[in-house]
Amino acid sequence: MINRREGLEKVSVNGTTNAGLWLDKFITDKENAKTTLVKEVARIPVSEAYKEFYKRWKKTLEQMQMPEGVETKMYIAKVLGRMVVGLGSGSVLETSIKLHHTYGVPYIPGSALKGLTASYATQYLGNDWGKTTLAYKTLFGFSNEEGKEQAAGYVTFFDALYIPGKDQPLHPDIITVHHFDYYQNVKDAAPADWDETNPIPFLSATGSYLLALSGPSSWVDTAFNILRLALKEMGIGAKTSSGYGQMKAKPIDLNSRP
Repeated sequence: MINRREGLEKVSVNGTTNAGLWLDKFITDKENAKTTLVKEVARIPVSEAYKEFYKRWKKTLEQMQMPEGVETKMYIAKVLGRMVVGLGSGSVLETSIKLHHTYGVPYIPGSALKGLTASYATQYLGNDWGKTTLAYKTLFGFSNEEGKEQAAGYVTFFDALYIPGKDQPLHPDIITVHHFDYYQNVKDAAPADWDETNPIPFLSATGSYLLALSGPSSWVDTAFNILRLALKEMGIGAKTSSGYGQMKAKPIDLNSRP
């Protein structure tokens, strides 16, 4: 009788493999298992099922029925280097990445895009965009500390889906920790020049992503202009100080087919 571990070792990657499921469930107890797992996941191709899902999603956005004065606009955002959203989430690797639950493909949650836009507005657009201003409350929504007074923002930020292309969206990457014991709060450990480095493997993403914003046209344009600057100058996700997460975004024609 074959036990579960032996059975898993007989499973191999194919055209329908979910990268997220493989990342979470298929690590072994062998030497360098984490590095091996990251490389395996990075080689998993984007499934045909996801490509069909993406087409349906884009078509839904194009044909979405909206009240008068409200519309949905779409944009392409291309990663300029590497991107890692969700690095600190729970994982067997100590590091993680945000992958679509059903298809195992990287994506950017709408909440992350909205948060980045709001952060850029308050930090760089002056007093007119403070959290208590009318512009901020109108675009992003608000709630008071008691939760008695609250309202949704005018603009909806949809999840940004990976646009299927010829290249792999995931890539193996390395974080090198120089003072491992110190950061793990080992008793009496202190950072020192003679500490051994500790490479930690993780996955990063590349490619282009379909952004979609919905709301009154003028407010959607305002939101995108802020988001475009935030993606270019601040970047999204983790390790932005090292150049990760920077993106170039532009509007797309509804008749184009990214």
